[in-house]
Amino acid sequence: MKRNLKICITTDVHGTLQTRSYADFSDKKQGLARYASALKEIRKTSDVLVIDNGDLLQGSPLMTFFHKQDRFPHIMGQAFNLLNVDYFNLGNHDFNYGQPILNSFLDTLEAPCVCSNITQNGKPFGSSQIYTSSQGLRIGIIGACTDYIPHWERPQHIKGLTFIDPLSTVTSEVKKLKNQVDFIIVMYHGGFERDLQSGLPTEPLTGENVGYELAHLDGIDLLVTGHQHRSISTKIANTAITQCAYNANEFALVDFSLDEGIKSIDTQLVKMSSYPEDTELLELIKPWEEQTQIWLDQAVGTLSGHDYLIKDPFKARLHKHPLVGLLNTIQLDASNAQLSGVSLFNEPTGFKPIVTTRDLVSTYVYPNTLVVKQITGERLKAYLEKCAEYFIVLDGEIKVNPSYDAPKSQHFNYDMVDGIEYTLKISNPLGHRVIHMTYQGKDIAPNDSFSLVINNYRANGGGNFDMIVACPTLNEINMDMTDIMASYFEAHPELSLTHHNNIHIIK
Repeated sequence: MKRNLKICITTDVHGTLQTRSYADFSDKKQGLARYASALKEIRKTSDVLVIDNGDLLQGSPLMTFFHKQDRFPHIMGQAFNLLNVDYFNLGNHDFNYGQPILNSFLDTLEAPCVCSNITQNGKPFGSSQIYTSSQGLRIGIIGACTDYIPHWERPQHIKGLTFIDPLSTVTSEVKKLKNQVDFIIVMYHGGFERDLQSGLPTEPLTGENVGYELAHLDGIDLLVTGHQHRSISTKIANTAITQCAYNANEFALVDFSLDEGIKSIDTQLVKMSSYPEDTELLELIKPWEEQTQIWLDQAVGTLSGHDYLIKDPFKARLHKHPLVGLLNTIQLDASNAQLSGVSLFNEPTGFKPIVTTRDLVSTYVYPNTLVVKQITGERLKAYLEKCAEYFIVLDGEIKVNPSYDAPKSQHFNYDMVDGIEYTLKISNPLGHRVIHMTYQGKDIAPNDSFSLVINNYRANGGGNFDMIVACPTLNEINMDMTDIMASYFEAHPELSLTHHNNIHIIK
């Protein structure tokens, strides 16, 4: 007898519960409210298993506001309970607000956590599960998360945690389950380190992503990936593969069938735009949504003298935008450092003349803190050389290096530094692009020493800035950057800054 099961999969939802943009109120055709409608429709005719692959608790203003209130039950846990999610796996961003908030979510959530390669005081957050469908199909579900989290996360957020290699964890769990189940699903919050067709590396093989290796392990029927925000529905060898875009823009729909011992697996990606928003979920989040909008509309200060809105992100990076100078000014004020490095995130908005909380959280979307490092002239040059990799010369024009767009968009890994004057010549070979670097009018020598303020992601080496990790830490400012910005505007409610065009990028 042929037995069937549908699996609905989300990943990297990043707190996106409803469809409208918090920046400009446009309909983004995304969100869990649309997903709720999709699940109700699919469940009318099919046996459905619903799983989520992490990075759920960070990424939207509603999540930022909710986590400032320290409330229980957790609204995202309540939303997942309404969706009747069956299993949840942890993502790296789920640690961004610390373990108490993560535990609040997990305590609210009715679905088991399956992440078994991260332990909390010696005990795994979750364990592998066996799901039995109404038709008797037995599905083994294994969860693992990238173990690269200590390279990014604040130490106090991961105190007492141990991160185990996903490859060894998954290999061990597959061996335990393979003789007990009909299918094995591995939920891995990580992406692919190699091209799926050629097998050639697409990034430095740091261990952040090991999806390609996992896909070649024996015994896995479906590998659910995430982290890179790619749209993938394919097969490697005998393993079906999925990955969804971020912000609940789409979900993966997988069909398992077993007929006289013969397995069949079909995968597809479905856009959330195909479904309307579910009124039941909207009603659940309505009180928090209304409070979030009131909070976002609070004015924090005024700006004059320059246009601080980002109209062209590439030009804003190529020709240092006034917003960059403002962010560096705020970081320098908070830290008393000599130098400051800052990036514009993937979809920067900028500030209007009357600055609101909405502008702050739309422009600085991550809950980063600040770290002051002591950096030598030699390492400062290495830092700038790494930043210079963001650009290439193509057909006689300076362009963005394609590796910063694919396989994952990572424009946030290009920093711009204030406090020095420097020139990058992009046609020069990698490692030889910094041709001019001065501090207060004097050439910077390799043994010169400076204090540099950057965010905690970069301080921990995020973006493969290994030269930063090696620098001694002088100070840590354990306050979210959005709160630091709000405090700066409170102290300087009417700002008019001089823009310093200290970065020169030439062909």
